[in-house]
Amino acid sequence: MSPSSTPASPARTGDPLFGLVAGLYLALLSTAPALFAVGRLGVDGAAALYGSVLVTFVVATAVGWQVVTSRPWLAVRLGSTPARWSLAGLGLGYAVGGFFALGAAGLVAVVAMFFGFFAMAVGGIIGVMARTRHAADVLDGAERYCEFRAGWPAGARKRLGLLTAPLLVIGAAGLASIYLGPESWLWTGAQLLLPVGVSVFVQSEPHDYVLSEAGVERGNEITRRAFRWEAFSGYTRTDDALVLHRQWRLDLRLALEDLDDPDAVEEAVRTHLGRR
Repeated sequence: MSPSSTPASPARTGDPLFGLVAGLYLALLSTAPALFAVGRLGVDGAAALYGSVLVTFVVATAVGWQVVTSRPWLAVRLGSTPARWSLAGLGLGYAVGGFFALGAAGLVAVVAMFFGFFAMAVGGIIGVMARTRHAADVLDGAERYCEFRAGWPAGARKRLGLLTAPLLVIGAAGLASIYLGPESWLWTGAQLLLPVGVSVFVQSEPHDYVLSEAGVERGNEITRRAFRWEAFSGYTRTDDALVLHRQWRLDLRLALEDLDDPDAVEEAVRTHLGRR
């Protein structure tokens, strides 16, 4: 766990994958308004509607890809704030609006509802991708103190599991309720608790960590997240864990048994945080 340094990487270039996903998100939200506009122009027929959907998808995806790829800083900026999850929320609102408009808007409302749910999923993916790109930007060129893989201690994981179990049960019941019919839509909304419960519990799973002068990076081979040292209010060493405290958020807990050299990790943490 000896300190190491990472040379500065070359200037950031375009990000085609992020641009493609962003373009897909824009296309999902653009299709229903495009169908509405086509209907107002008096165009009807299956072929015309299908063509409108196809053209909207291709054009919106291309526009989104071009705008985002030519501005790579957008992903980093988005990933640095909780606003990255607003895209998923917008998709959900879009779907709910389509649901309530089913009786009045017909096909347009159906498209808005289903594409809104897809946009919610894609918006969540964009949030994760943006957070990962922000983490890479934070760590870029920073001196690395140590790298390791650790999860929560067994006792803390068990307690968190007991706290999140009700969310998982209620969320699963809400997911199953979609088969009860349209009158169960209020109960169906409870399914949103399922991903909330899962996302909370996975915080206790083992993750890869990098401690650097810029902050703490946590993640895996697919997604990563950066916490600047200012996000912590201090740390505590217990009998089974190093705990990095955050206000109004879950603390970062590092099981001592997962660390090859707990003292070296604590020394790196102590460089920036005071012990409680």
